[in-house]
Amino acid sequence: MSTGERPVSVTIPAYNVARWLPELFAGLDSQTFRSFETIFVNDGSTDDTGRLLEEYALSRKGVKVLHQANAGVSAARNTGVDAASGTYVVFIDGDDTVGPAYLSDLVDLATKHDLDFGVCNGCRFRERPGDMDGHFLIVLPKSEEPKTGVEWMEAALAGGEWCGYVYMNIIRRELLCRHQIRFAEDITCHEDLLWNAMVQPKAARMAYAPKYNYYYRYVPDSIINDKSLKNRLRRIDAYRMVIEYLWKLAEAEAPRVSAVMKRLAVEHGRIFLGMIAQTGSLRQRLAIYAELRKTGFLARLFRDTGQSGHLKRIVRAWAYGLAGPLAGPSSLTEEAGGQRTVRSDK
Repeated sequence: MSTGERPVSVTIPAYNVARWLPELFAGLDSQTFRSFETIFVNDGSTDDTGRLLEEYALSRKGVKVLHQANAGVSAARNTGVDAASGTYVVFIDGDDTVGPAYLSDLVDLATKHDLDFGVCNGCRFRERPGDMDGHFLIVLPKSEEPKTGVEWMEAALAGGEWCGYVYMNIIRRELLCRHQIRFAEDITCHEDLLWNAMVQPKAARMAYAPKYNYYYRYVPDSIINDKSLKNRLRRIDAYRMVIEYLWKLAEAEAPRVSAVMKRLAVEHGRIFLGMIAQTGSLRQRLAIYAELRKTGFLARLFRDTGQSGHLKRIVRAWAYGLAGPLAGPSSLTEEAGGQRTVRSDK
C-alpha cells in the first residue's frame, strides 16, 4: 500500500443536517481505526451544512467535501463511491453518528474472514446515543460464520429477518466496480433495500458480527418516518418501484439467486400491502389500489403473496360502492398534492 493510501473510504451523503453534524464529527474523530478517508457529499443543502463540512475538512486530514445540486441520497452515495479510493467502502448517514470501535470492528471482521461484504449491528436513538437502549436495528440472531452472499440471504430470510440497511456494512469496492452496481437514483426512499439485493448475491464471502457501534437517529419528520398522507404516498410509490426492480432482477438472475429475489419481493410485497392498509381513508386506499391495478401490478402482487383475503375485501368494497367513483389521480404522488421531490433525508 502506497504512502497516504487509506484502506477504507467512508461515504457520507449530507442534506440539511447542520444541526446534527457536531455529533457525527465527534464520532468520526473518536475512531480507534485511523486509516480511512472521509468523503462528504453535500447534496444541495440550503442550511449551514456545506460551510460546516468545509470547516471540518480544513482542520482534518483525509477529508474531502463534494458539492452537488440536490439530486437525492442515491445520487449522493453514487458520487461518493465514484470518488472513493479505499479497498473497502463504508456508508454513514449525515444525521447519524458512530461509536469509537465502528470502523475497527468492521475492518477486523472483513480482514479476518477476507470478506466482500461484512455486516454489524446498530441501535436507534433520538437525542443522544443510548437514549433508546435496546432498540437494535438487527433484532434476530444471525449466523456469524462466513457464507456466500446468496447463502447469507437465504439463511436470513429463513430466520425471519433480512435487513437491507446500507449503513452498518463494509463492502469491497472492487466488487461494486466489477459488477457496476449503483444506487437507483429514481427511487426516493427504500433505495438501500434494493442496493443490498443487488450487491449481496455477488459476494463470494459475507459474514456478520453482532457488535453495535452505529447509532441511527430517529427523525420523526423525515421522509421515512413522517406520517402525513403526502409522505406515506411517496413511500408507497418508492416501495412499489423497489418491488418492480426485484421482479426484474428475478427474471435476469440464475435460478438460485432468482428464487431469493422472488422471496424478497414476496416479503416486501406483504409489507407494501400493510403500508396501503394504514394509509388515509377507504376512498384514498381504493384510489391507490385502482392506480396499481391499471398496470397489472396489483394482480401479480396478490398472486405472489397469496393475499387472497385482502383482495376479496377490496373487491367487496368496490362492489358495494363504499368509496364512490374512483376517478383517482394519475399517479400516487399526485394524490399527495405535489410532485415527487428528491431529498437526502431519512
